[in-house]
Amino acid sequence: MANQSELLPRESLLWIFAAQFAALLPHFAQLPLWIVCAWAFAVYWRLEVFRGRRDLPGRTVKLLVVGLTVAGLALSYRRWFALEPMVALLAISFTLKNLELVSRRDAFLSLLLAYFVAATLFVYEQTIPYALYGTVCVVVVTAALAAQLGHFSARPRRALGLSLRLLAQAVPLMLLLFIVMPRLGPLWAVPQNNSGTTTGISDSMTPGDFTRLSKSDKPALRIAFDGPIPPPEQRYWRGLVYADFDGRRWSQGFGVDPREGGVVRWQGREQKLPEVGPRYRYRVIQEATNNPWLFAMARPISDTRGVGETADDRLLKKRPVYNRFAYDVRSWPRETLTDDRELSDFEYRRYLQLPRGGNPRTRAWAEEFHASGLGAEEISAHVLKYFNRSFTYTLKPPALGADSIDDFLFGSQQGFCEHFASSYVFTMRAAGVPARVVAGYQGGEWVEQEEYLLVREYDAHAWAEIWLPGRGWQRVDPTAAVSPERIRDGLQSAAADEFMQDSLLQLHRISVLNRLRLEWDMINYRWYQTVVSFDSDKQENLLKKLLGEVSPLRLAAFIAVPVALALTGMLLWLWLSNRGRRLPPASRLYQKFCRRMARAGIARRPGEAPRDFARRVGIEMPALAPMVERITAAFERAAYGEDPAAEKQLRRLLRQWSPRANFVFGRTADGGRIATGE
Repeated sequence: MANQSELLPRESLLWIFAAQFAALLPHFAQLPLWIVCAWAFAVYWRLEVFRGRRDLPGRTVKLLVVGLTVAGLALSYRRWFALEPMVALLAISFTLKNLELVSRRDAFLSLLLAYFVAATLFVYEQTIPYALYGTVCVVVVTAALAAQLGHFSARPRRALGLSLRLLAQAVPLMLLLFIVMPRLGPLWAVPQNNSGTTTGISDSMTPGDFTRLSKSDKPALRIAFDGPIPPPEQRYWRGLVYADFDGRRWSQGFGVDPREGGVVRWQGREQKLPEVGPRYRYRVIQEATNNPWLFAMARPISDTRGVGETADDRLLKKRPVYNRFAYDVRSWPRETLTDDRELSDFEYRRYLQLPRGGNPRTRAWAEEFHASGLGAEEISAHVLKYFNRSFTYTLKPPALGADSIDDFLFGSQQGFCEHFASSYVFTMRAAGVPARVVAGYQGGEWVEQEEYLLVREYDAHAWAEIWLPGRGWQRVDPTAAVSPERIRDGLQSAAADEFMQDSLLQLHRISVLNRLRLEWDMINYRWYQTVVSFDSDKQENLLKKLLGEVSPLRLAAFIAVPVALALTGMLLWLWLSNRGRRLPPASRLYQKFCRRMARAGIARRPGEAPRDFARRVGIEMPALAPMVERITAAFERAAYGEDPAAEKQLRRLLRQWSPRANFVFGRTADGGRIATGE
């Protein structure tokens, strides 16, 4: 049991609960509701204990509570070794600590745990708002630590002021460590729960999927080019290839996804690609998707660690993209390369696969093309011409029946990109031409100030590729035959009347807000480029600019000099602040009295109390004792009793009295000094 002097006062408890609330608040939206309620109940119980209405729970109750929380975690999460249950376990441990919050030691332990809970915020997001809120959390937790020093320190203004001063002093060291500390990979990895995709394109496509994505204006990709920028009609960012069709749903098919045995080349292409000639170099910053696929133009190669290429011209990451991820890509336009290889029997069957039945009109129409002996490009031209003749591009297409391809081609003739791509690939396969659906993004908004391409979710797009002997896979976009402005100018131009129509306030139509939104994205882009993506390569380049050559001696000097300057500046500031600090008037008057006594031969000793000094003066100079006693009594009333009349009396006594003016000092037999009357 803690000593009575170590028990937590009310102000300390309130500061601890404030720090806990600040650290847990961003997690309330992700944690199960029962954990939030458990924390609130634990705080309520501890306050009742402080008021004397409840007792702290005993060991049996604690064991029961621990058992219930473990059971709750097991029921709330399907797997234990993942990020979300680990954060939940930390939060529930944080909560249960309130049931044994008794002494200052418990308080310090709880507040140190609060730093860890606040740090878990950055596992999910590293954006500017999260960084600002994380800073607020650190300020509050540090203020709560300062409040544990005593009643006076627990005052909000003093605790927050001390916290801000401590953190301000730590900022130079933080910046120095940010620059010089080696960028190490994690010692272990805890996977996130990927039960749902954060944003973006899924691993299958049915009618209406891309229409839903068109309602979101969240950023998906930011692409900065090193060299030429592709024209709008070449800005196709491929991410997924759909090969299997069951009559309504397109999917990748077995053996394509690496999670199902698909082959990925992690060490570069086996095929030799030219080092010179037309190509694009660019860096993609991709938002979190909780999926492994990345987005790039055709024929991509990436030297970024952990990124590989697939046989169907895509990029994949070894682990899902749980957080914003940057990767470098080189791409070659397909028309600049030749592809003499032939499709294997397996590939040929895969890209001609169709369901056994369904859509009889489309099959009969395609069979006419095949029977007439037309080539693949001629068949494609006929289908595109048919699209161009009477089809309508719309974000609100009508529902389709069981034979969705027939209903679209010969019925509604209104659709979005997935309708055109799906029906085109079905027709080409039925006509004997290998074809596949490709999903990704098309277009993007060029941000002139920062020189990057901003691709949003509503830029999601689906198109087709057909196999041509001697030329390989060639891109065909049926949407371009119906709505070329969609490819040239973007979705907002192609579907101006329907674009973001379901948005509550129609904010996208206000130019000022669009400009502010773009400015905010530029700020986020700079933040990621400068802070979040500051990896070992950027660190080495920065140190080379600062030091010329990165050597242990120069690095040590680079660390030592700022630290020495900071310590010198801190000591100088303390000296100047102490020197410039004005004493209360009574203390200044008493110091004046002490200086007079020192000149008279009796100096006040360091740490000697005023009453003790007066007693010693009375022993050494009895003649001065009455006046010194009056001066000391007036000082004590003025300084400790805050009596204005006593301060005036002290001032009057010192103005009228001087020990040298009233007494003559002689020598004693042993050489000492003695006061005698005039």
